[in-house]
Order: sequence, then structure tokens, then C-alpha cells
Amino acid sequence: MAVRIFDLTEPQSSRLKVLESAPSRRDLRRTRQRYVLVGVTTLAVPFIAALVALGVAH
Repeated sequence: MAVRIFDLTEPQSSRLKVLESAPSRRDLRRTRQRYVLVGVTTLAVPFIAALVALGVAH
């Protein structure tokens, strides 16, 4: 899914000028990997904390 920002301030312009290009596939992959890592960490931390708490209490 490519999202681009166009300059629409010139009504007589025959061509739309691209102000910002779409992110590259490499950038999208890095962003997706970062969010996956954050999600896995967010899910793993409470379980590890519970195991530590059970080990200390037992």
C-alpha cells in the first residue's frame, strides 16, 4: 500500500508534484520487525515475571 503526499496548492499545475515518496520495502520490513519485537516482548515480560514470582514464593 503506497501512500504519497501531493502538492495541490497550484490549481493550474498539469502535473502533481510528489512531496514525499512512499516508504521503501526495506523500511517497511524494519518497521514491521520492530513492532513484532515490541509485541513479543510485551507478551513475554508478564509471563517471565510470574515465573520469577512463583519461584520466589515456592
